Amino acid sequence: MVDGTGLSRGDRNRNGRLRRLRELLPATNAIVGVDLADAKQAAVVTDHDSRVLSRRRLSCRVWELGALLDWAVERARAAGFTSVTVACEPTGHRWHPQ
Repeated sequence: MVDGTGLSRGDRNRNGRLRRLRELLPATNAIVGVDLADAKQAAVVTDHDSRVLSRRRLSCRVWELGALLDWAVERARAAGFTSVTVACEPTGHRWHPQ
């Protein structure tokens, strides 16, 4: 059902979720997406329009990501950002130290 604004309840709910997510992500930060795996991690640094600024794979365990995150901050600063916001999706048990 659409009201006088031309937006459905689903549209309003989606817009609200996106607004709340944008509040969590400062415009001055690049976005770092990390794909967590057992022994090889993949990362991508993007801007707010999802344009890829840089990619990298690193052979390390999840709890050894310091070098990868340092690299991501360097790439973000080279592109004009002040810092990064990290997003990752752990799958299975791999993110637990053993």
